[in-house]
Amino acid sequence: MTDTATARDIEYLGEHIALLTPEAVPRLRLPWDGRFSPRELRDIAGREPSLSVWNRQSGEFLVAASWRHRNDIATIMELGATGGAIELIDAFCQVGATRGVEIVVASEQAERRKREFYVNARFDLLEEIIIYEMARIRSRPPELRGLRFLALRLGDDSMLDTLIALDHEAFPWLWWNSRAEFLEYASAPGVRIDIGYDATGRAVAYVGVTRYRSWGHLDRIAVVPDVQGRGYGRAALDYAVMTLAAAGARRVGLSTQARNTASRSLYESYGFRRSHSHDYHLYGRALTAEAASRLRHRD
Repeated sequence: MTDTATARDIEYLGEHIALLTPEAVPRLRLPWDGRFSPRELRDIAGREPSLSVWNRQSGEFLVAASWRHRNDIATIMELGATGGAIELIDAFCQVGATRGVEIVVASEQAERRKREFYVNARFDLLEEIIIYEMARIRSRPPELRGLRFLALRLGDDSMLDTLIALDHEAFPWLWWNSRAEFLEYASAPGVRIDIGYDATGRAVAYVGVTRYRSWGHLDRIAVVPDVQGRGYGRAALDYAVMTLAAAGARRVGLSTQARNTASRSLYESYGFRRSHSHDYHLYGRALTAEAASRLRHRD
């Protein structure tokens, strides 16, 4: 970012609110239980495009980043503020709009606040995320129903293109993964992504899992809409769970949207049980009319 762009943003944000820079981190009022260390904050503040803001008078701050490595959605990662929180959120939204962001989101995974706070910040409830867990699994051959799963090969652009197309066809716009997100995710320790092909060789499903020692997490499961109802969803779920079990996992967790009744029915019939205490909400504010329309019709 140029000095001119920085000055313009500061003027736009007001007298005390400015873009967060690495040099400003020592002046922040950091909470004792903050999510990020000063070094991590300096790294985040130095990334482009800059989305984080702070109050030069109070030291309050808002740390933000792209959502799923997407330029069109940004997310609040930490809000170190009390009385000036709404002002910082408004500034963050203004910065996002200048960067081409269409919607900003805040997840209770990062921080839980009262519902009235989000209402005052003009955030709408986008999703209720519910958590499921299977406390005990045993390894056995999965029931694939004619599907053949192949592990994603990093560096295979054709396979990655297939994965992205599957992802965008199976999930609503809000939940799309970008190419950069998939590359980072696939490179993480314990992660495995497999694409499912039908008898004709068409890619119709994929699963993404992460194993953490003796337990695993089902991160993503997708089946393209035009073949749903053929049992491929259960086959993909069985493959994912048995892949984790074969790798040493003894229990498995996952999450889904509360309104996704089809997925919930599948998970519950398979043996997953809801873990109510870990449920959370996702809130968001649309910055463009097009984004607002997308959210209204995201099913």
